[in-house]
Amino acid sequence: MLTPFLQYVSEARIVRRQDDLSRYTYQEIEERVFLSLMSLALLDKFDSSRSFAKQYANNTLTYGGFERVRTTANDLHNMMAVLDGDKTVLDKLANKQQAKALRQRHILPTMAIKRYLRTFKDDYKLLTTVERSLSINNTDYKNLRLAIADFADLNTRRKKVTITRLLQAMRSKLAGTDLLRQVDILANQNDFELDNVVDAERTTSPTEMTADELNAYRILVGPTNVRRAKLAVEQAKQGKGLAGPLAASYFPIMKMVDDIAKGGYTFIKLLQTIADRAKRNRK
Repeated sequence: MLTPFLQYVSEARIVRRQDDLSRYTYQEIEERVFLSLMSLALLDKFDSSRSFAKQYANNTLTYGGFERVRTTANDLHNMMAVLDGDKTVLDKLANKQQAKALRQRHILPTMAIKRYLRTFKDDYKLLTTVERSLSINNTDYKNLRLAIADFADLNTRRKKVTITRLLQAMRSKLAGTDLLRQVDILANQNDFELDNVVDAERTTSPTEMTADELNAYRILVGPTNVRRAKLAVEQAKQGKGLAGPLAASYFPIMKMVDDIAKGGYTFIKLLQTIADRAKRNRK
């Protein structure tokens, strides 16, 4: 049984309730809707994930429209409720005044999205329409849209680059979501993720690891998890959620701390003492 903190890490979602919207601007919600639709388009192209894509689409349409944010709805439904539902929800966003102006100019193609979620036909047309309607200006996302629409015709290298880049965007913008977990599974099943692709979502340069730090991480999480475990720390420092593979790579350390916490006060004080000594040793 995990402690409540660890359960929350594994169950995190973008928008559970209206108050969650204070972390986002209107444009950030638009980008997340676009990324969600691209991920569904990709998942529908594989036999192993097609049933999930269709079930997720059905769940998105459970309430017919997107009138309001609901605690029982999925992330895509709730994000589209911000773009298409009751306008009072815009007051919850970080840029509420700008959001109201953008809502008037960026008209969500609701009927086209509903039709696509029912049929999954012509993802190129749907994604192009959404990109233009929401004024998505991120060049990387535009390139992703083209690559996903033409995925069947890409060579193996381009397929891997496309899915790796999509994972980078989703880990930054859709961390903890059901969609990210499924794309992660798809990538792992097909060996689609590359290690040598620059992460365009990162806002800071990767921290260099000393030999001692590298060896320490190998002991703590295992040699195959070192890179992702360190990246998990960097993502957390930026206030970003941890995607499935990152959380899994860092989990041995979280589990160790969890076990120490269960041991009680004496063990926690020992851990704090060791941490303080390690900090002083670095100076």
